[in-house]
Amino acid sequence: MKSSGSLCLKVMGVAALLVLWCGVQVNAQQPAVGRKKVPTLNSDDVRIPVDTGAETAADETPIAKPAKADSGGKVSSDEAGWRERIAQARDKVKSLERAADDAELKRTQLRNDLGTSGQTAKSRNETAADLEQTGQQVADLRKQARAAAADLADLEEYGREHKFSEAAGPSQTTADGSANEDYYRQRYQKLMEAIKDADRRTQVYDNRVKEISQHILQNGGKNGGDNFYAAQLQQDREDAQSKLDEAKADRVKAEADLDALLEEARRAGVAPGVFRETR
Repeated sequence: MKSSGSLCLKVMGVAALLVLWCGVQVNAQQPAVGRKKVPTLNSDDVRIPVDTGAETAADETPIAKPAKADSGGKVSSDEAGWRERIAQARDKVKSLERAADDAELKRTQLRNDLGTSGQTAKSRNETAADLEQTGQQVADLRKQARAAAADLADLEEYGREHKFSEAAGPSQTTADGSANEDYYRQRYQKLMEAIKDADRRTQVYDNRVKEISQHILQNGGKNGGDNFYAAQLQQDREDAQSKLDEAKADRVKAEADLDALLEEARRAGVAPGVFRETR
């Protein structure tokens, strides 16, 4: 009887263990109430930033980059400033070159006056002093003109690199399609200035050719004197003659362009008085 009772107890214990194990498995398969889920990442949580052409600050507020041009076709402030600077640079170069040419013409006249006979000693000394002062002025103005031309070249290169364009002048016609007098007046003024500049340079280089030719004769011509100095004088005269020919060609072209402008204006119905006002 004892062995039978002991066996019964063992069977009951095994059954209890089986019931307990099954309860644990079922409980493991059911979702836990109040239990926090483990965080997961999906494609909405991980986003790759897209370059929109704007920088982003620490607070992720977009910072717009400056645009090259404003809306409505207006140029950027950088290009507008460049246009103003290059226009001033061109005017400066022209002004300095004209001043240097005028000073050189004055120096030539003073040199001729110094060689005139019948002057008093005082008059000759004054002319010599003016000649020396004017000669220094010519050298200074030529130096300033070269520096201004170099600055202008730098501005032109900057404009090419940034694809800038210089400001356009007045349009040929007005809004109603009629001839724009300002357009023709501006072109006329520029051509008149070109003619005057060509005349001035023609006189300057003509004087140089004559002066250098005189130095060549004083040095003994082609058959005597300092050969090195003579060779340098010959080169200087050739350069001056080339500049002289160039100035004369510029004069001819400016005259032809002026005639063409006047004919164009006549056909467009521009009154002749518009050009007389600009003389």
